Amino acid sequence: MTMKKVFLTTSVIAAVAIFCISSCTQKDIEKEEFSKIENTLKSVSLWQDSLNVDPTKLLASLERINKAIDSIGYPDAGYQLWIVQSDTATGTRFMLNGNWPNQAVYNEIHDHELYKNANEFEDELWSTLSATWYNRFMRVK
Repeated sequence: MTMKKVFLTTSVIAAVAIFCISSCTQKDIEKEEFSKIENTLKSVSLWQDSLNVDPTKLLASLERINKAIDSIGYPDAGYQLWIVQSDTATGTRFMLNGNWPNQAVYNEIHDHELYKNANEFEDELWSTLSATWYNRFMRVK
């Protein structure tokens, strides 16, 4: 092989490699931007706990439900559990905070079989608590 052929072959391989790397990187950036969903809806509920339920059990329950939400296609949506620390909210022990892209996605998730099945599985644990307050909030842009 002549020096000219080696140079040409090396140049072509380098150009193809640069194109592939650039193309893959651009697709990863586009995919990341596309998959990042802005949550503009919150659901908040307060729960009373007369049985002193172990919060780790509730957290494990929410992890299973959030996994179902992720499987539906919304990894940035789902629930977070908070313990209420307040002198004025006597009897209220937990706050459940839900983050949702919008009302339409909220409806889609809550109507989906994966969510219903995951939630039904967790019903017995959550039924030991008493929901005292529930509201949804839309972020003002």
